[in-house]
Amino acid sequence: MAVLTFELQKGFQVGENTHFEVGLRELTPKDVFDAQMASEHVTILDNRPYAYISNAQFGMELLCRQVEFIGSVNGPFTVKELLKLDIKDFELLQAKSEELDKMMIPQEVLDGISQRGEH
Repeated sequence: MAVLTFELQKGFQVGENTHFEVGLRELTPKDVFDAQMASEHVTILDNRPYAYISNAQFGMELLCRQVEFIGSVNGPFTVKELLKLDIKDFELLQAKSEELDKMMIPQEVLDGISQRGEH
Protein backbone atom coordinates (compact mmCIF):
# COMPACT_ATOMS: atom_id res chain seq x y z
CA MET A 1 0.00 0.00 0.00
CA ALA A 2 1.42 3.37 -1.03
CA VAL A 3 2.19 5.95 1.63
CA LEU A 4 2.95 9.59 0.78
CA THR A 5 4.98 11.44 3.42
CA PHE A 6 5.50 15.17 3.88
CA GLU A 7 6.13 17.73 6.62
CA LEU A 8 3.63 20.07 8.26
CA GLN A 9 4.72 23.68 8.78
CA LYS A 10 3.31 24.34 12.28
CA GLY A 11 2.80 20.73 13.30
CA PHE A 12 0.28 18.64 15.19
CA GLN A 13 0.31 19.30 18.93
CA VAL A 14 -0.23 16.40 21.34
CA GLY A 15 0.37 17.41 24.93
CA GLU A 16 3.75 19.12 24.97
CA ASN A 17 4.97 17.37 21.80
CA THR A 18 4.67 18.76 18.29
CA HIS A 19 4.69 16.30 15.38
CA PHE A 20 5.52 17.28 11.80
CA GLU A 21 5.89 14.23 9.55
CA VAL A 22 2.62 13.04 8.01
CA GLY A 23 2.00 9.74 6.25
CA LEU A 24 -1.03 9.48 3.97
CA ARG A 25 -2.07 6.08 2.65
CA GLU A 26 -4.24 5.10 -0.25
CA LEU A 27 -7.92 4.58 0.54
CA THR A 28 -9.45 1.12 0.62
CA PRO A 29 -13.03 0.14 -0.25
CA LYS A 30 -13.61 -0.31 3.50
CA ASP A 31 -12.46 3.28 4.11
CA VAL A 32 -14.96 4.56 1.56
CA PHE A 33 -17.79 2.47 3.03
CA ASP A 34 -16.98 3.46 6.61
CA ALA A 35 -16.79 7.14 5.63
CA GLN A 36 -20.16 6.90 3.87
CA MET A 37 -21.76 5.30 6.90
CA ALA A 38 -20.25 7.90 9.24
CA SER A 39 -21.56 10.77 7.11
CA GLU A 40 -25.05 9.37 6.47
CA HIS A 41 -27.94 11.20 8.06
CA VAL A 42 -31.60 10.21 8.25
CA THR A 43 -34.36 12.77 8.40
CA ILE A 44 -38.11 12.81 7.90
CA LEU A 45 -39.31 14.44 4.70
CA ASP A 46 -43.03 14.41 3.84
CA ASN A 47 -43.60 11.96 6.71
CA ARG A 48 -41.12 9.47 5.22
CA PRO A 49 -37.57 8.67 6.28
CA TYR A 50 -34.95 10.03 3.93
CA ALA A 51 -31.23 9.16 4.08
CA TYR A 52 -28.57 11.44 2.66
CA ILE A 53 -24.81 11.78 2.83
CA SER A 54 -23.20 15.10 3.70
CA ASN A 55 -20.50 15.73 1.07
CA ALA A 56 -18.48 17.89 3.46
CA GLN A 57 -18.58 15.30 6.23
CA PHE A 58 -17.88 12.47 3.79
CA GLY A 59 -14.73 14.25 2.57
CA MET A 60 -13.52 14.81 6.12
CA GLU A 61 -14.25 11.21 7.10
CA LEU A 62 -12.19 10.00 4.12
CA LEU A 63 -9.33 12.31 5.09
CA CYS A 64 -9.39 11.04 8.68
CA ARG A 65 -9.03 7.47 7.46
CA GLN A 66 -6.32 8.36 4.96
CA VAL A 67 -3.92 9.83 7.55
CA GLU A 68 -1.75 6.88 8.55
CA PHE A 69 0.32 8.83 11.07
CA ILE A 70 1.42 12.27 12.19
CA GLY A 71 4.80 11.93 13.85
CA SER A 72 4.59 9.11 16.39
CA VAL A 73 0.78 9.34 16.57
CA ASN A 74 -0.91 6.62 14.51
CA GLY A 75 -4.28 7.06 12.79
CA PRO A 76 -7.04 6.89 12.17
CA PHE A 77 -7.66 10.42 13.37
CA THR A 78 -10.96 12.05 14.26
CA VAL A 79 -12.43 15.08 12.55
CA LYS A 80 -11.97 16.98 15.80
CA GLU A 81 -8.26 16.16 15.87
CA LEU A 82 -7.63 17.22 12.26
CA LEU A 83 -9.53 20.46 12.76
CA LYS A 84 -6.98 21.44 15.44
CA LEU A 85 -4.34 21.84 12.72
CA ASP A 86 -3.24 25.30 11.62
CA ILE A 87 -5.16 26.39 8.49
CA LYS A 88 -2.02 26.21 6.31
CA ASP A 89 -1.24 22.70 7.57
CA PHE A 90 -4.84 21.63 7.01
CA GLU A 91 -4.77 23.01 3.45
CA LEU A 92 -1.49 21.17 2.84
CA LEU A 93 -3.00 17.95 4.20
CA GLN A 94 -5.96 18.28 1.84
CA ALA A 95 -3.73 19.07 -1.15
CA LYS A 96 -1.46 16.09 -0.49
CA SER A 97 -4.50 13.85 -0.04
CA GLU A 98 -5.81 14.93 -3.45
CA GLU A 99 -2.36 14.38 -4.95
CA LEU A 100 -2.24 10.82 -3.60
CA ASP A 101 -5.79 10.09 -4.74
CA LYS A 102 -4.98 11.24 -8.28
CA MET A 103 -1.92 8.98 -8.35
CA MET A 104 -3.78 5.92 -7.05
CA ILE A 105 -7.41 6.18 -8.18
CA PRO A 106 -8.69 6.72 -11.75
CA GLN A 107 -10.49 10.06 -12.21
CA GLU A 108 -13.83 8.43 -13.11
CA VAL A 109 -13.81 6.59 -9.77
CA LEU A 110 -13.02 9.82 -7.90
CA ASP A 111 -15.88 11.55 -9.72
CA GLY A 112 -18.22 8.72 -8.73
CA ILE A 113 -17.18 8.93 -5.08
CA SER A 114 -17.76 12.69 -4.96
CA GLN A 115 -21.19 12.35 -6.57
CA ARG A 116 -22.47 9.64 -4.22
CA GLY A 117 -23.38 12.12 -1.50
CA GLU A 118 -25.57 14.05 -3.93
CA HIS A 119 -28.26 11.36 -4.20
